[in-house]
Amino acid sequence: MKNQNCTAYLSGAGSYLPKNRVSSEELMRNAGSESVGISPKFLEKSTGIEERRFADRSETYADLAIHAARAAILDAKVDPLDIDACIFCGIDNDHPEPSTAHEVQRAVGAINAHCFDMSNACLGLLNGLSVADAYISVGAAEVVLICTGERPSDLSIDITRQLKESRTKEKFRRKMGAFTVGDAGGAFIVTKSGAGPQCKMMRFFTESSLQNLCFYRRTPTHIEFEMEMESLGRAMIDGHQMLINDTYSALKWIPNEVSSMYCHQVGARPHRHMASMAGVNINISPKTYHQYGNLTSATFAVNYDLNRPALGDKFLFLGAGSGCSLAQIGFQ
Repeated sequence: MKNQNCTAYLSGAGSYLPKNRVSSEELMRNAGSESVGISPKFLEKSTGIEERRFADRSETYADLAIHAARAAILDAKVDPLDIDACIFCGIDNDHPEPSTAHEVQRAVGAINAHCFDMSNACLGLLNGLSVADAYISVGAAEVVLICTGERPSDLSIDITRQLKESRTKEKFRRKMGAFTVGDAGGAFIVTKSGAGPQCKMMRFFTESSLQNLCFYRRTPTHIEFEMEMESLGRAMIDGHQMLINDTYSALKWIPNEVSSMYCHQVGARPHRHMASMAGVNINISPKTYHQYGNLTSATFAVNYDLNRPALGDKFLFLGAGSGCSLAQIGFQ
């Protein structure tokens, strides 16, 4: 695994959260948890996720990304005509062809941008950040828009239907992860120069032997989904623990110098373990899971947008995606 030494700046961020609020207890009741001996309050108590947002059925993946992209462009104070590349990094899209990035490009007026989609589960936006920095480093771009729109409520609704048709306690346990997610849009503007924090270094790691800990597959009749929440959380922590000392060494940082640590948001227990693993106080690791659930690939844009670092701060992005894929990124 090689370090990606970076030059680009994170010059703008934007997020979009749909208006519909759905509580964990409501989801559990709708799925009939009590009929298999599971309290409707179990999900909130075990994860700390109180509620999440569900998009209107009329809101597309592109719509969610477009709202966030417009906010990021305004935040960065860039002219859409100066955007050289537009990358959509969501798990899903509205149709296979053309790319969702084309819809975003048209909607925000970035008519000079090269467009394409890329996907890597919940890690997609951070992979997009890596590609954006690489484009800038080799002179292929000066301004890059990376964005995502996630609507995992589709999964929550379909799993509820499946559990109503056939449910056991074991089946409920394997599929309950579908109720931890929420809908959102997220976007970053990455630039060759700017007033925002500079990306210093990135490291990515994948352990594909763990790919069956969480999977999501669409079929003509239903969504196949399972998540081993405890095993996946443990793998995420262990993987980051394996990487973190070398990451600090490459950045020439010590944990006490870190002002903020943004990590993937899957629940209260993994959040505590991630802070401990990184050697930082949990108070400097802002959380969004309690109000919005796991926002999948939109997590980092939303969390960063809502909890901005101060000028000069050193901060980390510690990302994870099923597969299992990990990322550690340092900024200042």
